[in-house]
Amino acid sequence: MKKSLLIIMTAALFVACQKEETFVSSMEESLTVTGNCNTETRTAFGTPSSTEIPYKWSAGDYIWLGDNQSSAIAEECTLAQFEFRGGTAIIGTGHIFYNMTGQAKSAKVLSTQSADGNLGNDGDFGYATLDEYNSFYLEHKTAYVWFDTKSNDANMPKLRSITLATEGVEIAGDRIYDFANGDWDNTITSGSSTITLNFEEGKQLQSANEGVMAAMVVLPAEVGGTKLTVTYTFEDESTFTEVKTPSKNFESGATQRISTTIALADLTKPEPELPYELRILTFEDQDVKFYPYTLDYVNNYEGKEIKKWSDLIDSPQYMGPLTYGNDQTDAMYTWWDEGNTELMHTFPDNYAYCFWGGGHAISNYWGEGYTDEDRNNHIAKFYGQDYVDQWAGQPGADAYLGWFNVQMMIPVAPHSGDNFVVHYGYKDAKSYIENLPEISFADEVARVIDHMWVTNTNYTLNQLVNGVKSEEGNTFGGSWEGLNDDAWLKIVAYGFDDAYADAYAEPISQVEFYLVQGTNVVTDWQKWDLSPLGKVAKVRFNFLYSDDMGGKYGFTIPGYFAYDDIAVRFEK
Repeated sequence: MKKSLLIIMTAALFVACQKEETFVSSMEESLTVTGNCNTETRTAFGTPSSTEIPYKWSAGDYIWLGDNQSSAIAEECTLAQFEFRGGTAIIGTGHIFYNMTGQAKSAKVLSTQSADGNLGNDGDFGYATLDEYNSFYLEHKTAYVWFDTKSNDANMPKLRSITLATEGVEIAGDRIYDFANGDWDNTITSGSSTITLNFEEGKQLQSANEGVMAAMVVLPAEVGGTKLTVTYTFEDESTFTEVKTPSKNFESGATQRISTTIALADLTKPEPELPYELRILTFEDQDVKFYPYTLDYVNNYEGKEIKKWSDLIDSPQYMGPLTYGNDQTDAMYTWWDEGNTELMHTFPDNYAYCFWGGGHAISNYWGEGYTDEDRNNHIAKFYGQDYVDQWAGQPGADAYLGWFNVQMMIPVAPHSGDNFVVHYGYKDAKSYIENLPEISFADEVARVIDHMWVTNTNYTLNQLVNGVKSEEGNTFGGSWEGLNDDAWLKIVAYGFDDAYADAYAEPISQVEFYLVQGTNVVTDWQKWDLSPLGKVAKVRFNFLYSDDMGGKYGFTIPGYFAYDDIAVRFEK
């Protein structure tokens, strides 16, 4: 049976004078049965108490007698008379069912319900037997959740919906009521663990419990001790989510009350819809879109087929076949995020193609620590402890145990997944480099690169910690405190609108990111906003540094940094 506005009482209505398998007979053309209201709990609809909400029959309600449907009543009332037409041929037994959404003996609780209508239309279900006077009291067999939702903020937007989700327990769907045993069948068809209650015209939250807020019909279910997630969605698309742990199950005829007071500051605002799609280059194998290709110079020109990003990770890190080639001059290492961001890279031609001339190499090498002791541990991990023992303490050991052996390492895990990129290369007044490493769009379309995540390498950090020794002595450093307030190191990204811009072309834009500012040194992943570059066809990277990071031969710090997860804007 429906309630008049939306909510149900916590206790079931009692069945009076039940008889099993009563057969109703009538010599008339129609039969009228009477549904009574319990005067203590169903006198009228009003303000709910802590335990119950009053009921009424609603206009449009009808019942089933066996498998026969009555005519609907015309108006709201507390004592309803339901008429069955057709005489004894259609009447059957005296079992009464209340169900507005399906067949007589089964409940069909909807996963999408209306808060502006009556509960009966959403799957409310009840059962009774006729007494000798053709009267009955209906027992509700579904369960109910009563939402008592309030707010003290006058500017709170109207509530549009409430969604209740269980931890995989089905609370909506079709379920048969076995009236012979007085219990539910174990089978649920078209089941759902989520029910959404919609306020078609929106609901302004009250500041106090001034009446019934809203309720939903749910199937009886064992939810006690589990988590219920309740999401409130408002007309401005903002949301509020809370997790409840009920102490009891959803029981036949009973109502559980969820009381919540929501402040305007509690709402989560939706992200504004962007005029572009953001595509991410993750360098992860599961995100591969490119077609397989071959690095023809590898392994004495036998080549290596590249099918996934991790195929581009060189081993060893120094003098590996992918990044140094056969003779340290022919490593035309290249990659292309085909079908996704369209970003591509090839080692620059600085009198030869090789990582010593700069480039962007895919890596998955990382490990904490950047002292000399850490260095030996890292080298032992990738080259073997025998290699370290062989050279440790020997004259000229630095030539064999230098950080260059693990030049593709970072001190933290990749920003996402397993892989990232290590940049090497810089250009200053003392360097021989002509072409800086760059990334460009293979389809030559200029786009906005939104951001990338960057960090220092272990190699760079070691030099910053231990100081840089040159012919003039220790130019700076020796510890973090050795970095004076004026010391700085930054990456510069230069944007070009021409995909074929040569080494001497003027950039149309540039942005900078500090890896070192005094004793503030980047040791974790930091987001670098590249959108100020605007639409660019390619981006080149270089290092700029304070005077104390330079020496007789120019830049004295290893010109490395790492990046991951490049985001590119594609206009809708």
